[in-house]
This record gives sequence, C-alpha cells and structure tokens, in this order.
Amino acid sequence: MDIIAGHVNPDFDCFASMVAARKLYPEAKVVYLGSQNRNVREFYSLHSDVLSFIDLRMLDRDEVSRVIMVDTRVPERLGELEELVGRKGVSVFAFDHHPPTVEDVKATRDFSRETGATTTILVGLMRQRGIGMTPLEATLFALGIHEDTGSLTYPTTTAEDAEALAYLMHEGANISVIDRFLSHGLISEPLAAILAEFTRSARTLDFHGVGIVLARASASDYVDGVAMLPHRLAAMLDVEVVFVLIQMPDRVQVIARSKASEVDVGEVLAAFEGGGHAQAASASIKHAEVEGIEKRLIEELDKHVGRPATAGQIMSRPVRTIDESVKISDAGALMMRYGYEGLPVTSKGSLTGTITRRDVDKATHHGLSHAPVKGFMSRRVVTIETDETVHGIQSLLTDESISRLPVLADHEIVGIVTRTDLLRALHGPDYVRGRTAGDTRQQFDPVHVEERIDTLLPDEISGLLRALGEIAAKAGVRAYIVGGLVRDLLLGVPNLDVDVVIEGDGIAFARKVVARLGGRVRAHAKFGTAVVVLPDEFYIDVASARTEFYERPAALPQVERSSIRQDLARRDFTINAMAIRIDSPHEGELLDFFGGIHDLTHHTVSVLHNLSFVEDPTRLFRAVRFEQRYEFRMDEQTEELARRAIQMGMVSELSDVRLREELVAILSEKTAFAALSRLAQLGALAGLHPKVRVDEELRRIFADIDEALLALDLYFAARPRRWIVLLTAMLRGLRRAEIERWAERMRLRKSDLGLLEQGILESGRLLGRLSAKRKMKNSTIYFLLHGVRLEPLVYVYALGHEAARGRIEHYLTELKGVKPHLSGADLVKQGVSPGPHFGKLLHDLQVAKLDGRLQSKQDEETFVTSWLKSMKESR
Repeated sequence: MDIIAGHVNPDFDCFASMVAARKLYPEAKVVYLGSQNRNVREFYSLHSDVLSFIDLRMLDRDEVSRVIMVDTRVPERLGELEELVGRKGVSVFAFDHHPPTVEDVKATRDFSRETGATTTILVGLMRQRGIGMTPLEATLFALGIHEDTGSLTYPTTTAEDAEALAYLMHEGANISVIDRFLSHGLISEPLAAILAEFTRSARTLDFHGVGIVLARASASDYVDGVAMLPHRLAAMLDVEVVFVLIQMPDRVQVIARSKASEVDVGEVLAAFEGGGHAQAASASIKHAEVEGIEKRLIEELDKHVGRPATAGQIMSRPVRTIDESVKISDAGALMMRYGYEGLPVTSKGSLTGTITRRDVDKATHHGLSHAPVKGFMSRRVVTIETDETVHGIQSLLTDESISRLPVLADHEIVGIVTRTDLLRALHGPDYVRGRTAGDTRQQFDPVHVEERIDTLLPDEISGLLRALGEIAAKAGVRAYIVGGLVRDLLLGVPNLDVDVVIEGDGIAFARKVVARLGGRVRAHAKFGTAVVVLPDEFYIDVASARTEFYERPAALPQVERSSIRQDLARRDFTINAMAIRIDSPHEGELLDFFGGIHDLTHHTVSVLHNLSFVEDPTRLFRAVRFEQRYEFRMDEQTEELARRAIQMGMVSELSDVRLREELVAILSEKTAFAALSRLAQLGALAGLHPKVRVDEELRRIFADIDEALLALDLYFAARPRRWIVLLTAMLRGLRRAEIERWAERMRLRKSDLGLLEQGILESGRLLGRLSAKRKMKNSTIYFLLHGVRLEPLVYVYALGHEAARGRIEHYLTELKGVKPHLSGADLVKQGVSPGPHFGKLLHDLQVAKLDGRLQSKQDEETFVTSWLKSMKESR
C-alpha cells in the first residue's frame, strides 16, 4: 500500500500538496494527522466528504510499502508515521520545496526543488502529465501557493509559482474562497488583543546593520490563528524581520518571519529545536520564561544574522573624476564616451562637487558649453565610507533624492556607488540588465562574471572555485575554468562540470587541492591531466595548459605543455574556447581570443580552424548536439567543412567505441531526434547500421517514449536510462544475431545488451498478452511483467495502447510490491521442509495473495495448511 503524508500541524501548502500527490498517485491513501491551523481545519471540515482522507487509526501500517512525503523531508515531522520511513522494505518518495537539511531522509526518489511552495512542484507534474482537476482542487492548490509565497511577495517566490497560479486560475480556482481562507480580513478579539500587546512592546534591534523587531505578548492558552500576526506586525511597522514571543503558562511560543536575505529565521530557531525555513519558522520551548528566551534569541541572532554588503564591496572603481576647471563641453564628451550620468568634481585632488548630464545639458542649452564645470556643479556632496551597508546606502539615495554616492577612505575618493550598483547588490546581477547579450564587453567584465558565478552556481560550487583560486594564488600559478562551464555561465544555463586549466603543472596543482580539501587524485602523466575526487565524491578535472597535434586523422592527439591561449586554440568550437581566471587578484577575468562571445550572441557554432573535423570527426556530433541543445546553427563555413569531412569518409575512421560514446551523448539529450535527423541530413549516420532509419515513424516512437518516461517516472525507485530506451527503438528491426554483432562492434556492456534484447525481442510477445481484451488476473499480469527490466518496460509501455498501458500502470502501482506476510523462513518454522515443492508453495501463495484470496497473515497460514494437506492426499 502507498500512503501520502505531510508534516504534523499542516498548513495550506502541506494540505494542498497531499491532495495534489494523490492526483499523481491515485491508488495511494492520504493520511491526515489533523491541524492546529484554524483555516485548514475549517476547510477540511467543509470538504472532508470530497477529500476522503483516512484517519491514522484506520491505517494498517504493516501493509505500507511506500511513503510519499510532501512539504517535508524530515522524518521527525511526520509524527507517529516517522517509524515507517526507516522501516525495511518501505520506499520513500519525497516532494518538498524547503532547502535540504542534515535531518532529511535518504529518499528512494527525491522530486524536491526550491520553489515558493511544494504545491507548485506537484501542480507542474500534473500539467506535464495532462492530469485534470476540479475547481475545488484548483482552489485548494492556489491556497497552498498563495499562503507559502505570501501571494507571490516572499523572496523565495519563483516564476514557476506565478505560472502555477495562472494555470490554476484557468482551471477554475475560486477567488472568493481563496480570499475567505487566506486570513487577511478581520481578526478575532483574542488575536487583536495579542497584536496590540505586540505593538506596544515592539523594539527594533540592530544586528550588523539589519534592523530586527522583537515583540512580546502573553496568553493563558493556545490562541488559534496567532501565526498570522507576525506578518501583520511587520506590515504595520514597515520592517522586514519580526520575532514575536508569546508567554504561555507552560511554554514560550516564538514565531518569526523574514523578508531579508541576511536573516534565515529557520536557522535561528533551529537552536530552539524549532522548524521552518528561511522566511518563516516557529519554536515552542516548554517550561521556559520569555525573558530568558529573548536573551538567548538575541545571542543567536548575533551569531546567525549575515553581514550585509558594504559600499567597499559593491562600489564601481576606479573612479573617473573631472577637475572643476574643465569645460562643460569636455565634461559632456567624457560622459558620452563612458556612458556616465554624472561625474565627481575635484580641485587639487579633493572632492568639491558633482556634475550630472542634466547640468551639462542646461549649460549647453544656454550657450555656455565653453564655461568651466565649477560654475554648474552641485557643491552639496553626500559621501559615504567603505563600510556603509547597502541598507544605509538605500536610505541615503532615497532620502536625499540622489543617484550616486562617492565612497571615501582616509578622505580620498576610492569608488562610487550608483543606483544600479545598489540594485545589483540587492537583487542580483540580472535585475537591471537582464540576460540578453548586448554590450558583451561590459556585461562580461570581471565584476559581472563573478556575479554570474555567485548567482548561477550553487554556493558549494562557487565556494569551491574561490578555494581553487586561493590555492593557485598561493602556489603562484594561473588557474582558469574552461569549456562548457564558461559557455553555460555566459548563457545563464546550469552546468556543474568543473574543468580547470593551470598554466604550469596541473598534476602538482591537483595534489595541492587534495592536500587542502581532502579526497584523492587520479593522475594521467602522459596528458598532464588529473581528476580530483573530493570527499563528497564531486569530481574536478584538472589539466596543464597544453597544445595538441594529430599524427593522422581521427587519431587521439599528441600533447605538449603550452600557454592558456594555445590551450584554448586546440578546442572544438569558439563557444567552448573561452576561459575565466580564478586565481586572486584576477578573479572573473574572461579570456575570449577567438570570438566566442560573438558566436554566443549570434547563436552560432563555429570551428576554430579548417581541419577541425578532419583531425577529430567526433566534433561533427558535438556540433550538432550544441545546435539542437541551444537552438544554434553552424555557420556557413563550418557546415561546409562538416559536409566535406563526411564525404571524405572521416566518420568511418572513428573507432566504434568513440562512435558509441557520441551516440549515447546524443540520445541523452532532450533534443535527441532533432540531432539524429540533422546528422542524417548531413550524411553522418551511414555507418551506424543499414537497417537504422531516422524517419517519421522513429520520431513518433521517440515522442511516445518521452511520454512513457514522464508517465512512469513517479513509480520508479531509480530513473530509467533514456538513451537505452531510445536506442532500443532505433535498433527495433534487428534480429538477435544482428543485435549481438552490433553490440560487440560497439563494445556495449553485456548488461546493456541484455536490456536491448529484452526490449526488441520480447516487446511483441508482451504487447500481445497485455493488449488482450479478456479480463486478466492480477497474478497473470504480475508474473508477465515481474522479470521485465526498467528500460524494456518503458519501451513496451510506449508502444502499447490503452489496455496494455493500463495493465503496466496497475502492475507498478498495485502489484509490484505485493508480498505475502509469510516468508520462506516462516514456512520452515511451520514445519515445511525444503524441497521441490517448497518453491511451488511460495509461488501458489503469491498467486493467491495477488488475486485477492488472502487478506491477512492468518489467511496465509490457513492456505499453507490446506495446501500441505492436499499435497499429502495427492501422494
């Protein structure tokens, strides 16, 4: 049996996620643990007949084979269901939007992602699978998203949350019901009294430049709906972070809300064994007094509140200044040349004022462009020191109605902070500029490159790059990240493959990395390369900067050490021939000797030299992969060189192993069929196999396979390898001997050959049985599919029609995990001696269990007794 469970005391996001999960797993039972949230209780009371949850007391825990956890991955938060998660034989599928923690369960499958609400993840899966919903369900799902995103206003809100809400509106979500249950209307008299007490006691404390409100109240008992009050208090006081403490007779309740990136309230309240996430958390401390808890809370805040960015970190530098004696016309020309809106004005090295483009335009309009700047500049200059925080800067720019602030250190101007600098610091590098490639030179200067690294890569990867840069600087070598990571950083595409090139000894550098970070090194002295395997099994490829030459076409290259420019010159395409320096103090410097940024901007794949495809024909396959993956196109010259290399027979020069590797890479892409079609158009697939056809029928089967993978993904403990299923479709016309010869030629693993043979050779028989119109027993379906591996099963599902697909789904959801209570050891205890009949008894017991003739362990014991009796009588 599958069950769906959320955390104890569920909010609307958790409650809605449970209902959404059942849309994905219709045979699963939803276990409702009750809620202290008044609105959730009222909603459930009103709709309980429709929702059909089961009470915990009605759950037969021995029958549970899978737990589907929603809105949490922490077993402890499941309350009485916690013990099921760690039980042997029980798989765990998790759906959660909170950041991972050390307490998280090791899920069999984890579908979690950091969105504003867990409901968003589940609604997205429903949309992908074309699963419909009633207006009631759409309303509940919208409630879940609204509540956990603050109606799309919390910092954790994503575009996916907004898209999900728009979709739910289209599906009939009822705005009046949402408004009724979101709790922003009038509040009860007890809540109003507590809110008034919060308002009177509220005080603002400064932690590293971040203002945090602490407020107290007391209550004789639990007050329903108190969790909404921190939001109201924050709105009333116009603050971003609020902690409220409620003294009760036997405990202190702490509730916190935060919209400031520097304050993770979940992390703060974890010290009080509380729960929640960065924006919302709570804790209940038994047998405590509010004074002591507040004192501890202040200590925790001092430890955990992040220090906001300072002027010294975000300012633009070096600063261009202008002497007050310079002509207005020259000041205007300088602003025009560098795109400035204003300039600091100095006299004898000291800051005396500022002049803006508007000042210049006024002077020019009155025919005074020949006059000195001194007569038109503003002498009132507001300055800041390098340690001024972004919050202080924001207040100054707003209060003073100015657009820039000169930054001073020891009375000298060392930088300038503009509104754009501030907005970028507060909201990320793409907030103002966007992600389109325009002025690429400015967009990819070191500051912007570093910002992209920090924004687009996970913290552990950006931190790793900084550590590698420090190691390189200490060793006195230049270090660069290269290849696909650089390309995808500039495109704004996720990529976690870290390739590092060292101008010097790459293997020696790799050993220094391991000495500092731990792990192990696998060195390849012939090529000057090494793989660093960190303690968490993350891989870093390290290489000495090198140049390559080919003794003959399609051979592996000979290698010599060289400079970074020569190293990049040996690469396949301009978009892969860029590097970012990471050693201090040159972090973020982008090297683009061959026009890679130009080709990224123009969506072009270009080789670096005319013999590129002749030297390495696998580049043909990679060029097509990049074309389809990024919706690029080979430029005219590159495509002509590709066709010429194919006509010269360069592809046939490739070893079968290298051809196989490229084929697997293509079949692993989302755009696999488009890539194969393009390769066929170029004539590059002729040597694959005479029976392989890239045609409309294959396109349809590929589409059906992707549909099957999507439909069945939620049921598999391990994700099927898509390339195996697609390759099965490509080779579907081959006989056993042909499959085996092809696999031997391609050096395919024996286990993968077995999957291909099962999919190609047995799919017809399986489909014939599964498509039968007559009713089929559960045991028949079970034993028909029990030995079918994941990839062949997906292939059969893809080829099947409604009846066959329905039986496969029935097997995966209802039959696959069915096992008798009695094991072989139990039978031995009952006096059954091992022998030929032993396996037959286990088989018959399984059949009876599958076909519904046995419900309990007692039924099975009776069955065994009867079976043994009939065996004796038949002798």
